[in-house]
Amino acid sequence: MAYVALYRQWRPQDFENLVGQDHISRTLKNAITVGKIAHAYLFSGPRGTGKTSTAKILAKALNCVHGPTPTPCNQCPNCEKITSGTSMDVFEIDAASNRGIDEIRDLRETVKFSPVDGRYKVYIIDEVHMLTTEAFNALLKTLEEPPGHVVFILATTEAHKIPATIHSRCQRYDFRRIGIKDIQDRLRDVVQGAGLDVAEDALKLIASHAEGGLRDALSVLDQCAALEGGTITAAKVRQLLGLIGHEWVWKMTDALATRDASAALLTLDELIVMGKEVRQILLELALHARSIMLYKAAPNLENIDLYSDEVPVLEQHSAQFSHGELVNLIQILHQAANEAKWSPEPRIAAEVALLSVCRRADSASLEALQERIEVLENRLSGTAVATVSHHAVVQPIVQPSIKPPVRRVEQANIAATLTQTAQAAPPPEQNQPVATVGTSNIKDVWDNMLKELISGGKRSVHACVSQGSLISLDEKQAVIQFTANFPKERTEKEDYRAILETILAGLCGHAVQVRCVLGTAAAPVKPAAEERPKPPNPHQEVVEEHPVLREAVKMFGNNIIKQE
Repeated sequence: MAYVALYRQWRPQDFENLVGQDHISRTLKNAITVGKIAHAYLFSGPRGTGKTSTAKILAKALNCVHGPTPTPCNQCPNCEKITSGTSMDVFEIDAASNRGIDEIRDLRETVKFSPVDGRYKVYIIDEVHMLTTEAFNALLKTLEEPPGHVVFILATTEAHKIPATIHSRCQRYDFRRIGIKDIQDRLRDVVQGAGLDVAEDALKLIASHAEGGLRDALSVLDQCAALEGGTITAAKVRQLLGLIGHEWVWKMTDALATRDASAALLTLDELIVMGKEVRQILLELALHARSIMLYKAAPNLENIDLYSDEVPVLEQHSAQFSHGELVNLIQILHQAANEAKWSPEPRIAAEVALLSVCRRADSASLEALQERIEVLENRLSGTAVATVSHHAVVQPIVQPSIKPPVRRVEQANIAATLTQTAQAAPPPEQNQPVATVGTSNIKDVWDNMLKELISGGKRSVHACVSQGSLISLDEKQAVIQFTANFPKERTEKEDYRAILETILAGLCGHAVQVRCVLGTAAAPVKPAAEERPKPPNPHQEVVEEHPVLREAVKMFGNNIIKQE
């Protein structure tokens, strides 16, 4: 007799042996007991979680000689035929290879006939999401109102691809990933029943690698049993699956913790020479980093699967990394693993990732750098300078050897745009602020407004507004002068102006309207002794009489040389 794979030999034959899906087996048993059997079911969930097995158990429960019963006997002719796949009343259809409208039309013709042996004709359509749109449309009416002796069971791993019209006509059951402990317990039963010698740590490793799929775990166990005789150890499982092993991952983690780039690269090279896959190295390293992060956050955390449960190792490594470093490490490793999947040279992606981790900055230096950045931002926004009272005199900083030029035109522009306040105020002195409002001068209000823009995350607004200056402020209006047209027009728009008016209202204690003006800063006025009048042009009369020469002078200047 031909050999039968373990996952086929140990397929569950009743609801009691269905592993990890108690919520589904309980519901189906109750529905059969009370006679509320639906005409269509939709089983969705990851691969290897029992969808097809549950469909066959349900078919036996409906067609058992002693049924419908939630506990099929598995001994009557009907149960035996369904188990062996020879029943004339249970049809297993692979939608991946029978996905067209012609196959569905044939199915619609066969549902009319009564069952041969049992009470129900059960159609199990596996991977139903592979059907074409036309096939779904052809199935729709039959699925909605099938004959009373027909039950449809649709199974899929991608329920989001099922049309909503199909969803609405089925009872949906979501299968969960099976826990590592449940898989390990089931593997232990299989090992005892099959007479295999498997170490406990090997069973745990197989269960962890299965990722919630019992069928995958049984396939790996079957493969390990065929590898060689004797006890199946964790080392043999790692060799078969191409896993790296805890010792190598710990060794590389030590190198990353001490920033030893040479040791990390040499360890990577040894693993590649041993035939280990680069992406698997990165993924196992990321899993160990996750275990360190969880242990560092909650050392007493239970019921969460970790890459390694060696407490001394986790304690040692958690003391060598900060939380931010672990998060950054996991992100770098995941990004490198994604690049390695599609890269023609995945080793380069791994080496770049390891070097990036080894050359990371100290957390202390990062904190110091962050403090320095905050100080610089405060100085730029004016918060590092002490607030000056409106009674104090602001002394300008003047170089002793250079006399500042007299900015007469700029002062005239500022004076022309000042808004008169409700109450007349005495004229300011030379070194005092231009105007005052309440208990703070204009400079304080301007600096505090820029500070509020930075602290509030409005850096784009700050970059635009800081190109101007507040030249006037009263109880109703604030005038901001710009030397360029673009920042003036951008600040005048409703979104930026509303932000500024909100901040000014908070600073001044009342609503203030923002108005923008355009002004140019004039160049320093040269002393009269240095100004020399230009000599008169002897050809001025000729230029004024000829329109073409007039335009040429405008374009090229007034330097005219007459040819004799």
